[in-house]
Order: sequence, then C-alpha cells, then structure tokens
Amino acid sequence: MPAPPQVRKPSSLKEFRRSAILDAATRVFGDKGYDETRMDDVAAAAALSKATVYAYFDSKDEIFVAAVERCLQEITDLTTPRVEAATDFPAKLNAFLITRLSYWGDRLALYRVIVTLKRESHNLKRSLRWQRPTIYFLMVLFQHAMQAGDIPEQPFEPAAWALMDMIRGLLERRMAHPNSSIEQEAAELTAFMLRALGYKRPATTP
Repeated sequence: MPAPPQVRKPSSLKEFRRSAILDAATRVFGDKGYDETRMDDVAAAAALSKATVYAYFDSKDEIFVAAVERCLQEITDLTTPRVEAATDFPAKLNAFLITRLSYWGDRLALYRVIVTLKRESHNLKRSLRWQRPTIYFLMVLFQHAMQAGDIPEQPFEPAAWALMDMIRGLLERRMAHPNSSIEQEAAELTAFMLRALGYKRPATTP
C-alpha cells in the first residue's frame, strides 16, 4: 500500500490557519455533503471563529475548490515520482493506478461529494478543468510508450479519458465494497488497458 503523502508543515501562522481550515472543510464536506455544509460548520471543525474563516475564504464554494485543488496537488506529487521510478510501461501504468485508487480510497467521502457535484451541469466545466492535467499526464505516458515501441500509434486522448472513467467506476464501486483489494483492481485494470492499447510484450532471450 502506498505511503500517505508527506504533508509540508505550514511556515507561518497564516499558512497554518489556512491549512487547518482546509483540513476541517475536507472532513465536514465528506461528512455532511456540499449542500448541507455551512461556514459555521467549517469554523467549528477548525476551532476558529467564522470571522477568521471569512478572512481566508470568501465563500463555502471557495473553500471547497481550495480543498479539492489541494488534494489534486497532493496526488500529483505522489504519482509523478512513483511512475518515474517504475522500470517499464506496465509498471508505470500500474503505479499510476495504485496511487490514484489508494489516495481516493482513503478519502471516499470527499470523492463522493466531488462526483455528485460533477454530475450537475453547472459544475461540469470545473470538473473537466480539474481532470485536464491528469489527462495530459496519461497522454505523455502513452506517447513515451509508443516511442519505446511498446504500443502502436493511436489517439491517446480518448484512451486517457476512458481510463479516468474506469477509475471513477472502481472508486464508486469501492463506496459499496470498501474492503476490495486495490492491488488486484489496479492489476486487472492495468491488464485491460495494456490489451486495449495494443501493448507488445518485449521479446525474451532464449
């Protein structure tokens, strides 16, 4: 199981309080959902006054966006070195999947809120913007595999979006079956994507 992200310690009181607000908001949004969460709830969870919370964030939505974007940065910081450390394309793809499934698997309550809001039309554009860096990351990964002769040339953006949709499906299933094996799910999805991308296994020397 991948280690939890190494959280950088806040370097000032302002940064410490902002981080505390986001930590509290992440818990509250996960527990109560977006619609039922109030600024008073976030302030109480952070053990701060509502006026202090408003000094850092103008609205509940601004807090929600900041909390989600912090999660996205954390998962990027975890994923990049693990994928780079893997020695071949199947291992890199598996490292990407395990990291992503593990990270959100530990934050299913917040993930449920994100997915629910995404389905509302006025939030779709923001959700797509959040996913775009990951789509680019996958496209580069696939491009490098193609250049190495591991997979044939093909439209990589649709493949990246399809993989993200399958990850979402696994995480939604995990909400109902939280004890399923992340390693097994990642291995099965890795094998599926390798077949879909036309992965060519390296020839072995007799």
